[in-house]
Amino acid sequence: MTPVTAPEFHYDPFGPDVKADPLPFYKILRDEHPAYFMEQYDAWAISRFDDVWNLLNDTERITGTEGTMLFQEQLRISNGGIVPAPSYDPLTVLSYTESPVHEELRQAVGPPLRRTAVLRLEEVIRSMARARLDVLVPRGRFNVTSEYGGVVAAATMCHMFGIPLSDAEMVRDAVLLCDPSNQDVAAQGVAYGQLTDLVTAVVRRRREVGADGSYPLVDGLLTYRLAGRALSDEEISGSVLATILFGGAETLPKIVAHGFMELWRHPDQRRQVAAEPANCATAFEEMLRFCAPAQWFTRTVKKPVTIAGSDLGVGHRIFPLLMAANRDEREFDDPDTFRWDRPIARHLAFGQGQGFCIGNHLARLEGRILLEELLARVPEYEIDVEHAERPPSSFQWGWRTVPMVVD
Repeated sequence: MTPVTAPEFHYDPFGPDVKADPLPFYKILRDEHPAYFMEQYDAWAISRFDDVWNLLNDTERITGTEGTMLFQEQLRISNGGIVPAPSYDPLTVLSYTESPVHEELRQAVGPPLRRTAVLRLEEVIRSMARARLDVLVPRGRFNVTSEYGGVVAAATMCHMFGIPLSDAEMVRDAVLLCDPSNQDVAAQGVAYGQLTDLVTAVVRRRREVGADGSYPLVDGLLTYRLAGRALSDEEISGSVLATILFGGAETLPKIVAHGFMELWRHPDQRRQVAAEPANCATAFEEMLRFCAPAQWFTRTVKKPVTIAGSDLGVGHRIFPLLMAANRDEREFDDPDTFRWDRPIARHLAFGQGQGFCIGNHLARLEGRILLEELLARVPEYEIDVEHAERPPSSFQWGWRTVPMVVD
């Protein structure tokens, strides 16, 4: 982490220094500029925990209808103070919707993602993790991100969607190409198109057999009615389900891989976690706080609001800096230190408010199992940190390659 001096301070989420390592910038933002205006984007960066938590819960004055992951090219074009209404015909992306449609759509896909339903997947996910380790451990070296967590997360999503498990590595590969750090925009588009086509094929099959509830993640949207009309296959897949598939397979492996790296850096902590499987759930919660790679999701001001003493006007864009907030000394003691048994009352790894991650229960279950199974098989391991890769990124700043070496 390279220090950044306050007199020279300038923050741009798309700047090369920020993309390489945003943490020193976040420290200055929290301490000196909790509401930092970026004139070139007509946008504010909000960095303190309480401020981010509160603004994400404020659906009266803050909205995601303009987009929750605005790119630099979009931000350079002013909205002129006009906040777009959500599109419902055709249906826009789930995260761009507002109440009551947003809650209706979450309700339609929600039953298989609720805690009780998710817990029934434990043995399925555990068997997937064990099968991967049967392949990987004898090799003596593997990439924790893509070869372990990436395949298990993709296979779990395939199971929930009714996609053949033999397609899990294809899903994993497409998700890797869609990574925001990938500079090949054309390849990103092709890969996301593959995921959407895969989901659309599932939707059509479920419609043909009558959507009897066997795969509630899909069937719930087929039976849902938006203002009295059925959603098209393209709306179901492109606006809702492809996003869920991507989200379920993309972020978790980076958190788990980074978590194993931190346990390697702190061998006493690793041995404490490995000594008792029940400790893995606690350790994974700290990994969510410390390792979650998403830095922000954009919002737009739809009614004037004051945050951290600054007045934000209608049309201003907002960057709620999740990673900065999860390192805020005002919320967490010694936040830049990984501590597996840290008491955590709340964190922002899953977002908050209307956009709170719908798959949070599934992510927690998968993370716990991935930790339990690998530590049970390989309680002592090495990380080849020299060949670990964390590409610069304005959005998902996570470890793409974490080589683990086992005896």
